[in-house]
Amino acid sequence: MNIKLLIEYLGTNYGGWQKQRNSITIQEKIEECLLKIFREKISIVGSGRTDSGVHALEQVANFHVSDLNKINMIELKNKINQNLVADIRIKSCTEVNKDFHSQHSCKQKTYLYRIKTLEPCNVFEEGRFWYIDREIDIESIKLISKNFIGKKDFKNFCKVGYAGNSTIRTIKKISVVRKKNFIDIKITGDGFLRGMVRLLVGSFINYEKGKIKKADINNALKNSNKLKINLSVPACGLYLYNVEY
Repeated sequence: MNIKLLIEYLGTNYGGWQKQRNSITIQEKIEECLLKIFREKISIVGSGRTDSGVHALEQVANFHVSDLNKINMIELKNKINQNLVADIRIKSCTEVNKDFHSQHSCKQKTYLYRIKTLEPCNVFEEGRFWYIDREIDIESIKLISKNFIGKKDFKNFCKVGYAGNSTIRTIKKISVVRKKNFIDIKITGDGFLRGMVRLLVGSFINYEKGKIKKADINNALKNSNKLKINLSVPACGLYLYNVEY
């Protein structure tokens, strides 16, 4: 039996999604719960890695178990949540086709980056937004974001250690919306390299600040010149928003 999990979490206290030796991770915590429930070691596969401090509104994972006993999916969801810590929650459990793979079956993903301007974050917002102490010209961000739409080589917009053999990805849509002093940037693509979304948002903000020019970005996309400044923005504002199959 192949079971699909829809998961939400706050990544503040974790070293990211994927299990690692020296840090507590989301994958590790969920697998611990499944061990208690099924009394066997189970490995879950996520739709993709999220880095340390990054959140998810809709991460997808799947795992295989023996189908000798009928499993009630609502009951399974409740059992996992009873054993989980408060900042990780299973939104749904669903039986899926045996060939479904949360990563390889994925058609596109959307990431959300959240910014708060002018007024510092309150205690409920801390760790969930990137705070910028000035007004942001979102029209400038909208303008430069158009340069990233389409199939491009993002070699200069990813961190060392990206997965796979190719750095070519297709960005399908970028939206920038402001409500009062909150700015939401959504980026949809067929896949993302390690650290790519945070570097793209950093490009938008540094262009808006006048620290880099359109030509600098275009040259980096053509792989002719790397950008000379560190563009990566804080992890606290980043959310895996949606995964589509």
